[in-house]
Amino acid sequence: MSTGEPSPTSTRRTVAAVFLAGISVFLVLYETQGLLPAIRDAYGIDGPTASLTVSATNVAMACFLIPFSMLAPRIGHARQIGAGVIVAAILALVLPFTPTPELLIVVRFLQGLAIASVPATAMAYLSLRLPPAALPGAIGVYIAGNTIGGLCSRLLTGLASEFLGWHGGLAFTAVVSLIFGLIVVWLLRHDLFSTARSRAVLDSDDSAPSDTDPTPTEAADPDAVAAGDGRASNALADGDGVPAATDGSVDDDADSAGDAADDGGAGSAQPPRRAIPLRGGLWRIYLTGFLCMIVFGGSFTMLGTRLQHDPWHLSEGAVALFFLIYLVGTVVTTYYGRLATKYSRTRITLAGMVIALAGAGLTLVDSLVVIIIGMSLLTAGFFLGHTGASAAASAARPGVDSTRSAAIYLTVYYLGTSLGAWLSAVLFSDFAWPGVVAMCASSLIVVFVLTLTGAPLGFRKRS
Repeated sequence: MSTGEPSPTSTRRTVAAVFLAGISVFLVLYETQGLLPAIRDAYGIDGPTASLTVSATNVAMACFLIPFSMLAPRIGHARQIGAGVIVAAILALVLPFTPTPELLIVVRFLQGLAIASVPATAMAYLSLRLPPAALPGAIGVYIAGNTIGGLCSRLLTGLASEFLGWHGGLAFTAVVSLIFGLIVVWLLRHDLFSTARSRAVLDSDDSAPSDTDPTPTEAADPDAVAAGDGRASNALADGDGVPAATDGSVDDDADSAGDAADDGGAGSAQPPRRAIPLRGGLWRIYLTGFLCMIVFGGSFTMLGTRLQHDPWHLSEGAVALFFLIYLVGTVVTTYYGRLATKYSRTRITLAGMVIALAGAGLTLVDSLVVIIIGMSLLTAGFFLGHTGASAAASAARPGVDSTRSAAIYLTVYYLGTSLGAWLSAVLFSDFAWPGVVAMCASSLIVVFVLTLTGAPLGFRKRS
């Protein structure tokens, strides 16, 4: 007799599929970031135009995250994931053969659209397919896949370009992505062609706990995602797959959110939910993520260009090794939860902005060792700010759909990446690296002021 729980084999297959899906799509997300000088020279375009090969993908991803999250329950989560990984990889194979920069940018935009289908639905799919006890660990594995893919997107493409040229580097990364994508489709084969359960069947048995149902299928009510494990399903992954801290102690607004939970589900004290949640200082949180990503995306986008100029003239392969600095972010986010048990999110964010400002200043020194130290500090500071903000965006608040709030945060986050990549290229063309540092410093100072003066970030509470 069935216990209603997925078998260990089914669970491992689901987790492996989502893990590899994260690697596959994030592997091609930033593949042109370290190749901008080569792309610029090959097409005879300026730096800002070349940077659009990064911005276009992130803009598309930002614009389609929410629509894809709404589409998945209708067409099937597994189908959407499978289609996304294959289409993104096929478009990556097209990139090396685009004859004009305009077409290259269009293909990159379409790639962003395909990539968005995976992060928009992957955690919801895990919530539907796995028992609650297995969910946090599975999401951690998925986030690890995002991290590996995001790092290798820069590193693998750059190292391959050292031997195969930039066309060959892009093609090599595309082939690897496609191989992972085909494995994902094979692992998801049992769900790709399954018949969806109708919403009426689910609604007829509202009293039954979701974890005692038979193995969930693709048509499970999207609200059930939040019913299983609220913290796990609302966890965020950034562009590089680094997790947001989900510990409730991180959020200084948790007290006010808890008041709503005491209502016992009666709903009489619950304020109405808004389509775009901005209450409780959420607009500050969104803006924090947006500005932090302008700094992070912009600085790393133009770092390679700077290192390939005087006095270093580094190759694409050597520049790719600088993206290993991203691992600093993995370390920071790993220990963020411990910091949050001792200090408020406000203090951590303020410290992060000071650290990032110091790092940005150090990058002005024409020394590779000092630049590495500076970029490492900037990366650490960025993740201190972003991790707390993303956790706050997905935390429970009265009258706020936390899933929608998290999706909006992720949307503005990728818009920040897009703007940062383009704006840093413009400033670098006019003012060289000091222009990029000025952009970073301005954004970090604004975040510092927002954090210091914002009551929702913990210095004081509104009555």
